Amino acid sequence: MLQHEGDPSRCVVLLPGVRYFSQAPLLWFAREAAQAGGWSVVEVDERAPADEDPFEWMRGRAEQALDVASGAEQVVVIGKSLGSAAAPMVSGPAIWLTPLLTRQEIADAIESAIAPTLLVGSRDDPSWGTGIESGSPVVDTFELGGLDHSLQVRGDPSASLAVLRDVTARVSSFLAERAGSP
Repeated sequence: MLQHEGDPSRCVVLLPGVRYFSQAPLLWFAREAAQAGGWSVVEVDERAPADEDPFEWMRGRAEQALDVASGAEQVVVIGKSLGSAAAPMVSGPAIWLTPLLTRQEIADAIESAIAPTLLVGSRDDPSWGTGIESGSPVVDTFELGGLDHSLQVRGDPSASLAVLRDVTARVSSFLAERAGSP
């Protein structure tokens, strides 16, 4: 687990996917957006061991990261794919990048969110399923078409960069809105 300095009263917790680590574009630029906004960052930068259930492993790492961040007045969780396994334990603001909405416990937790939540995914990603139709005023969905589970356009790096730019802008905006409110 890595910690990056910033405003100790505001902390972002980054949770990776099973094969999508914090050095991959979506999480890399989410961290950059957080740091540019002055947030401190707690980053799970490990890989789930092959002999452990990845969901149990992620919930354990998420619990540790949330404990590290617990001294901050404002905590925002940003999870990619497997990181969304932590959704049932997150009561504060969260950004879920390609959450595993086909897993009922994850979809239920996100649908019943009481804090501002941003979902980012693609109709063409099998883990997105049919998306979420919560109708909740705190859940904002940024749904894109034609993208894979990494939110990339296969064979078109320029289009993938444009998506990354849009997602990073959404992450930055979400964090900026939280910066002034505990």
